[in-house]
Amino acid sequence: MSFPTGTKMRKMARGDMSFTKLTTRVQPGGAVQDQAPFSVRAVAYLPIMLLVAVLSVGAVTGLAKDKTPRTRTVSGQVMDDADNGVVGATVELKDLETGKVLDIYSRDGGNYQFADLRFDHDYTVQANYKGLYSESRQISSLETRTPLVLNLRIAKADK
Repeated sequence: MSFPTGTKMRKMARGDMSFTKLTTRVQPGGAVQDQAPFSVRAVAYLPIMLLVAVLSVGAVTGLAKDKTPRTRTVSGQVMDDADNGVVGATVELKDLETGKVLDIYSRDGGNYQFADLRFDHDYTVQANYKGLYSESRQISSLETRTPLVLNLRIAKADK
């Protein structure tokens, strides 16, 4: 095996993994000089370069942040048998995890909306107007659509 001019191999002790023993240069006149493969300056800058790399990755991931909303909105329309919006119907939302109940009144056109609902909770929604009730609709924590639209129909009682 031939080595480049000016280099000399030195036998290392078994298990010696120090960087200073990896390369050796022979100076003119036969003087031997050990050289580390990395300069001290490069090793000193290594933590700074790692910090810059970590901050750069953090900035890029911050720009590409997931746009998934943290809460959900449930809205819809309360209608009668003739597909007319029912204004003033009570719309009840019940959190099945906590038992908490929220009541709101439907507005113009029978529209209602509940905002800032948790994705990890199940809910039921039901409307009533003058003693008549809509079917109770369930919102599952597995449902990922947002905003979620649930229209409710208040049917007249059969005579």
